Amino acid sequence: MIQIKSIAAAAALALFAPLTACSQGESTNEATAAEVDGTLASAIGDAPGLTTVSDSLSEAGLGEVFDGPGSYTLLAPGDDAFAPAGEALTGEENRAALVAVLRGHILPGHLTPEAIRKAIADKNGPVTMTTLDDGEVTFAAEGDAITVSGADGSKATIDGEALIASNGVVLPLDGLVKKAPPAPTT
Repeated sequence: MIQIKSIAAAAALALFAPLTACSQGESTNEATAAEVDGTLASAIGDAPGLTTVSDSLSEAGLGEVFDGPGSYTLLAPGDDAFAPAGEALTGEENRAALVAVLRGHILPGHLTPEAIRKAIADKNGPVTMTTLDDGEVTFAAEGDAITVSGADGSKATIDGEALIASNGVVLPLDGLVKKAPPAPTT
């Protein structure tokens, strides 16, 4: 199972090679980036406004992934955006739904706002990428902002400074790009 996930992650990463290879040219995007010491796990844990997503990653058992050697980009909804969903998905009975929502906010690779903006410019339009849950998100430029849309119609904007860690990037969002699946009916 782990080997299949590794192969799938490597294949997905190959799809994003043009983005990760983009140069760090001049950007008009208001989203800025700051390098932080340590891994994604420590960057998320130390970031103000990302407490709910940090706690949710730990509860879902995904926090350890961000301490490992793999490179990921986390689309991190801020506390105001994620708190209601994150709190509603607490508890063992909701763990699968929480994991599904979080995996829909994780991309393989090291994607900075500058690389995303360049890919949008190179394509002359929106860029679609596959998340770790095999869903899709679409990045688009709206003026100086970069928006992210989920397959279910959810839309958020990169909101604040991206955090560049040793093994990936945290892109703070003002909303969710994947909503929780409906609760099973009994």
